[in-house]
Amino acid sequence: MRMNRLTTVVLAAALGCAGVLVAGPSAGAFASFGCQYRVVWPTAGVYENPNPSSVVVKTKHAGDIVGASTCEGAGYNEYGYVLVTTDAAADRRGWMRVEAVVQI
Repeated sequence: MRMNRLTTVVLAAALGCAGVLVAGPSAGAFASFGCQYRVVWPTAGVYENPNPSSVVVKTKHAGDIVGASTCEGAGYNEYGYVLVTTDAAADRRGWMRVEAVVQI
């Protein structure tokens, strides 16, 4: 189960390196479990959109637990992102850099 989610995030990051914006559900069979992550960077932004130029709507800190009820990843150029739920985003969908978190 964990390997499928990790594979999807890595694939999204790889496609992002090619300059392709990708977003969508990953490992649909596992979506009912949701995806939870622990922040590993000292501080990490939660972006409105999966794009480095997007507005940072919230800041999370090392040790914080974040996640969403569905597992989604996105990429933009060399940046990979994971979906997190946040009230600070207009659509309650925020995005964090994949390098800033580890899946738990």
